[in-house]
Amino acid sequence: MHFGVILPNYGPDSNPDGIRRVAELAEELGFDSVWATEHIIVGPEGVDPYGRVYDPLVTLGWIAGWTERIGLGTSIVLVPLHNPMHLAKEIATLQELSGGRFTLGVGMGWHQDEFDFMGVPFAGRGRRGDEEILLMRALWNGERDFEGELWSFQDATSEPHPSPVPEIWVGGSSARALRRARELGDAWHPSRGSDADHVRRVKEQHPELRVIPRTTPEKVDAMLEAGAEGAVVSFESDDAMREFAQRFRQPR
Repeated sequence: MHFGVILPNYGPDSNPDGIRRVAELAEELGFDSVWATEHIIVGPEGVDPYGRVYDPLVTLGWIAGWTERIGLGTSIVLVPLHNPMHLAKEIATLQELSGGRFTLGVGMGWHQDEFDFMGVPFAGRGRRGDEEILLMRALWNGERDFEGELWSFQDATSEPHPSPVPEIWVGGSSARALRRARELGDAWHPSRGSDADHVRRVKEQHPELRVIPRTTPEKVDAMLEAGAEGAVVSFESDDAMREFAQRFRQPR
C-alpha cells in the first residue's frame, strides 16, 4: 500500500513554513510520499483555492534538499500548459537531484481561463498531452529521434537521463483519462471526479490497472475496499495526519 500526503502549497494561507512542517511530519510519520498541486494563473472561478499556488516542481526540489527518504510527486502537473521538452528537462533534473524519488502525476486541465491567459488552446489539450507524455518518455530513455504531430526532433540530445525513469500517474475520471492511464501511464490517480463505486467498477473491468486516488481520510477505507492500492490524502490538520499514521503507517 502506498500512502501519500497532499502538501499545503496552495490556498490563501499557503506559506513556506506550512509546507515544510507538513513535509517533515509526513517523513517522520512514515508516509511514502508528499504531493504538490499546480495552477499557474486563474480566473475568478479558480481563485478559491487556486489563486495562490507555489510552483510544484520548484517546491519539491526545495523539499528534496532537506528530506532523506520521502517520495516527491505532483498531483497534478497540467501537462498541456508546458513545453514538453522543457518539462522533461525539469523532471529529469528533479529526479536526479532527489536521488530517484520523483513521481509525475499528470492532468489535462479543466480551467479554460488558465489556458486562455497563457495563450494555449483549451480544445485538443488531451491529444496534445498524450503526445507530450510520449515525447518526455522518449527523451528520458535517451532516444535521439521523435516524430509527432506537434513536436519532432532528430539527432537530438537531452541529458541527464533520469534514473530510474519517473513513473507517470494519470489523473482524471473520464473514459479518455482511463485510456490514457492504461496506455501511457503507470497508475490511475483519480480525484474528485471518482468515488469508491467508480474505482470498484474500473478495477473490475481492468484489474491490472494500479489505482491510487487523491482523497480525504474518511474515504480511504472505501477506496481500499474498492481495490485501490493506496491513497494520496488531503489532511486538515497535523493531528489528522498523526491519527491516520497510527492506523496505516509506522514511523521509519
